[in-house]
Amino acid sequence: MTFINRLELRYPWLAVPGLIRFVACFNALVFLLHLIAPGYESVLTLNREAILQGEIWRLITWIFIPETFQPFWILFALLFLWFLGDGLEEGLGAFRTTLFYMIGMISCTIVALIFGSYGANTFLNLSLLYAFATVHPDYQVFLFFIIPIRMKWLALCSCLLTAMGTVGQSQAAKAALIVTLINYGLFFWPILLLHYKNFLTKCLQKKQAPLFMRKKNLPAEETFHCCVICKCTEKTGPHLEFRVADNGEEYCMEHL
Repeated sequence: MTFINRLELRYPWLAVPGLIRFVACFNALVFLLHLIAPGYESVLTLNREAILQGEIWRLITWIFIPETFQPFWILFALLFLWFLGDGLEEGLGAFRTTLFYMIGMISCTIVALIFGSYGANTFLNLSLLYAFATVHPDYQVFLFFIIPIRMKWLALCSCLLTAMGTVGQSQAAKAALIVTLINYGLFFWPILLLHYKNFLTKCLQKKQAPLFMRKKNLPAEETFHCCVICKCTEKTGPHLEFRVADNGEEYCMEHL
């Protein structure tokens, strides 16, 4: 049994079901307060100097500041954040989702205390995107409401663009990206390893398949979840719930 499993059994009360929903709602509240009193959000930012002067609420309130204050984009940004949280909790459960988010928040806060202020919200929210894409790699969304793209490619592109964007930024931004990726890796390396093995297996099977089989163009029914024990999917068992175990395999609740 892994360390996280032991934690979940010993401290189940640490799980906060719908945590990211609460964060999205407080983001919406901060946006409304910004419309009433522009600049109000400055008292919530992750500012090291202000924290050292006693404004300790900033250690938490910075996660409630939305990434954008543009009226047109704020709705889509918050809905996407809500969507990421729900999908991650569906795949990992409330405890692991809470633990992943809280460790990411604490890591970004420590970076701010050491290196100074920076846009921590972006890195923390991007970690949710990376996590969701790992649990649901083939989930398809529409980029700019037009271009269909799978979550794994969206997350990869976002990671590469963020990494290139931090090259010319402060040490705080670079450190935040590093701790965010470390937190992500600690939680999801078994799933990443499983995806890599599956990719190699598919490549090998495709290479070894007879020529007449390669020419067949039979559409396969795609599913997002599949229990490795009973092989049930969300289509064969709509009532089932699925979870991703530490080894990267996915199980229905009956066989978890």
